[in-house]
Amino acid sequence: MVIYMDSLVLAMRLVLAGVFATAGVAKLLDLTGSRRALEDFGVPGRLARPGGVLLPLFEIAIAAAMLFPSSARWGAFAAAGLLGAFIVVIANALAHGRAPDCHCFGQLHSEPAGWSTLARNGVLIALAGTVTAIGPGPAVPDWIAERSSLELAILAAAL
Repeated sequence: MVIYMDSLVLAMRLVLAGVFATAGVAKLLDLTGSRRALEDFGVPGRLARPGGVLLPLFEIAIAAAMLFPSSARWGAFAAAGLLGAFIVVIANALAHGRAPDCHCFGQLHSEPAGWSTLARNGVLIALAGTVTAIGPGPAVPDWIAERSSLELAILAAAL
């Protein structure tokens, strides 16, 4: 099966949407942990409280934007900016010998921030940058309509 650029960009959008939706919802379900993680990374307490709510809401908004071609480029741009900020904050903590709990995915997955966290964010920022540069690709229903039954069956089996 030939992989088309539109299919690749759509896959990137869906991966980003899934990651940001999971991170945002998981953080909303653990607001205390989200606030504490912000404080551990140096955000003052008076800003960490609203930030613990605003950050996951922003992540969910990014995820929603990634689902639609009309907003995907802006969503990818916002994702790249947020991931870039995460990289700067994590790298700063590591440079000062600290490895706070990243709380990246709430209680679903939480571990001390480290080089693997930076690498994961680097991969995600590359995906977001690609969507921003190339464009959003097709809408999901349009992409499905262009596939044969065999292609969709193979994709379903692979998933």
